[in-house]
Amino acid sequence: MSRSRRAKAAQDAKRRYLKWVLGIALAAILVATGVTIGIIASQDNDTGSSSISNPSEIPRISVGEVKARLDAGSNIVIVDNRSEQSYEISHIAGAIFMPVGEIAQRYGELSGYDEIVTYCA
Repeated sequence: MSRSRRAKAAQDAKRRYLKWVLGIALAAILVATGVTIGIIASQDNDTGSSSISNPSEIPRISVGEVKARLDAGSNIVIVDNRSEQSYEISHIAGAIFMPVGEIAQRYGELSGYDEIVTYCA
């Protein structure tokens, strides 16, 4: 196996491990706090358009589904909508801190993802 293939294999293994750890951390946090998560928006990659769903129509997604999508290499972002203090104490690795009141102004930061998964207390 060439050096570049070994490096790529090692990098792929690291990504799989990090996704697994993220899934376990997400599950632990959600179970411990009774948090719900949901996909608040999806972006159409063909048109580039996106929209935020009506909060009463936000679909829920299980921890297992999030982990499966991450494991499958889905292009998703996880957004932590809890308080800043809660975020600083503990958050899912890679999660972006964005309070609910800032989503409309900061939504552009989430462009380029196929799905946006939020969690809050």
